[in-house]
Amino acid sequence: MKTEELFEAAQLDALGLLDEKEQAEFEAAFRAASPALREQIRAEQDRFARPERFRLDVTPAADLRSRVIKAVMSDMAQVAGTIRRSHAAGRELPTVHPVRRVSPVWRVATLACATMAIVLAVVTLQQNAQMTSLQVAQGNDRTIDKLVELFGPADLTKAVFSASTNKLVFSPADASVKGDASLFYDKETQSARLLCRNIVTNPNETVRLVATDDSGKIVQIAEFASAGELITKKVDMGGLHPKQLAIYVASRGTDASTGRKIMVCLNA
Repeated sequence: MKTEELFEAAQLDALGLLDEKEQAEFEAAFRAASPALREQIRAEQDRFARPERFRLDVTPAADLRSRVIKAVMSDMAQVAGTIRRSHAAGRELPTVHPVRRVSPVWRVATLACATMAIVLAVVTLQQNAQMTSLQVAQGNDRTIDKLVELFGPADLTKAVFSASTNKLVFSPADASVKGDASLFYDKETQSARLLCRNIVTNPNETVRLVATDDSGKIVQIAEFASAGELITKKVDMGGLHPKQLAIYVASRGTDASTGRKIMVCLNA
């Protein structure tokens, strides 16, 4: 179950709207989620299930009903009673009784419906704002989950927060290369994490991360195949200082120096 589907199921679970099969699937996915995600889901369920979120803090005046009825009765009194008219011959016309155009109950019901419409409109606006906020939070969670998957929790913490970690960026060696690559290098441990994408090789070729030592010799640090996907690889610098780093593509079983240079490091 994806994170977005898990949050949708959590909302339905908070309202008791899941059937037995859906409930079992939700509980299984919830147990498999990370502790941070489970905590966020429980907090969202608690917020979503609170009844006060559906209430509008509007209290009608205590004398509203009496004022409405009084206004109706006043209108009726103006036309109530016996109305007598005479024609030219002096003969009396029959009594004309007032016609009640609108029932007081109908007026009160109309006012109640109008008030309910306002309440529902406000609740709808609040719900839309909350759903937008939830979607943004879910997008951020997916991004964080992807970074943790690529780096691992420990390496991600060092890459983001450690002062000893440098980010080294590669640029294409010529305009025909469309790939991207960067290296997160920890000076203290002499270890690094390489990320690259959009580097496509032939079936008999591999990608090589190399460094040039002080004598100009090319030393291979890592080798891997690539079909253009996002690749992350932990590498050991082996005591080499990343002064001159490059990425080569070479045939399998040959030295990196026999291949072609496709990317170079900008800030090593």
